[in-house]
Amino acid sequence: MKSTSWNIAPTSLREYATARGWVQLNEALKDGLVVLNHEKYKPRQLVYPKSSSDPGYGESVSLAVHRLAEIEDKSVTVLLRDVQRIHEDTYRFRLYDDRTDDDSIPFGYALSAIKGSQMLLLSAATTVLWPRDYHPRLGTKEAQRVLDESRFNHGTRSFILNVSCPINALDKGGDQNLFGGDLPMVRKTSLVLINGLQEIVTAIEEGSEAQLIERVQKEEKPIVSANLAGALEYFEYSDSKHALEVRVDWAASLPGPGSIATSVVRIQNDYFPRIRDVRVALKPKQGLVEEEYVGTVETLNGEMGTDGRRSGEVILRRQLRDSDELVRARVILDAEQYEQAIVAHRTESAYVTLRGKLKEGNQPRTMADVVQFSMLSNRPDTSLGHML
Repeated sequence: MKSTSWNIAPTSLREYATARGWVQLNEALKDGLVVLNHEKYKPRQLVYPKSSSDPGYGESVSLAVHRLAEIEDKSVTVLLRDVQRIHEDTYRFRLYDDRTDDDSIPFGYALSAIKGSQMLLLSAATTVLWPRDYHPRLGTKEAQRVLDESRFNHGTRSFILNVSCPINALDKGGDQNLFGGDLPMVRKTSLVLINGLQEIVTAIEEGSEAQLIERVQKEEKPIVSANLAGALEYFEYSDSKHALEVRVDWAASLPGPGSIATSVVRIQNDYFPRIRDVRVALKPKQGLVEEEYVGTVETLNGEMGTDGRRSGEVILRRQLRDSDELVRARVILDAEQYEQAIVAHRTESAYVTLRGKLKEGNQPRTMADVVQFSMLSNRPDTSLGHML
């Protein structure tokens, strides 16, 4: 086999193999070799020099990697990736759409999906610390560190978001009653994320969303929260009948529950309205209060009046300051307000400000009693109102 330069440490390959059940033959170390045996795959062995400076290291590791990839039925590229991430839990968010051969997605959706993965991790990490059915505010110091330690792994042709986080990036932490007290916080975050999504999907498939909501509201320390459900809404793609697959690949150095290598939840497009219902039901109810909002103009749907001026529906894009919730809202503007919306829509990085009452419900939600609609001349100060 042709010798190749392999950017892989001898200890990393050994740790990955031993996590998969291979046993090191320590007697071979005195001869400068790493020799690994597996009861299931006898008489095959993995053999390579224990020092990467050995002249035969590249060729020997190449042979060992190809052999291990064949045994595990993986490509060499995938196996090398898994070896490099042996101490990381990896989250994959994959978009499926079997109706079209188009290999692209709208750029706006890609940005929204990245935000969705961020909110899912923040929601799960916050639940590890304080299990409840709704978190008024995300992004606490410990939860934010999970995001800070995570990496965006680029490199696939299809639309797959790969995010990984070292399981020992944070010490043991969070609620000691969630999945036991010995697990690292990052692993608990992974378990909350995948198990919480599975509970939501199972309830939707069984038609038992009402029972799920009632149970979560009664549980002292639930893993499903309004925030977790709301984070999924970032992945909704209204122009397609896609399905979303969320997968956790457990760090090989700390196998997943029941020694399962991967956990997968599949979310069909028609589940999103029901997911939204779960989010709305779990979020504490508040009366409609007139507040100031700041945001961007997304769509102009007004009609020409008899006076030759347009007025009517405008769709705004907003992120609520107090809940980290991404919201699209429908407002009805008069002719004067609509003209300002047109200017804002045509102006790069333009924001608008308005006062109104935001109603609950499916997106785009309705903004009632809109007043003081205008375009901002400067970048908004988010301390003055909710970010749209």
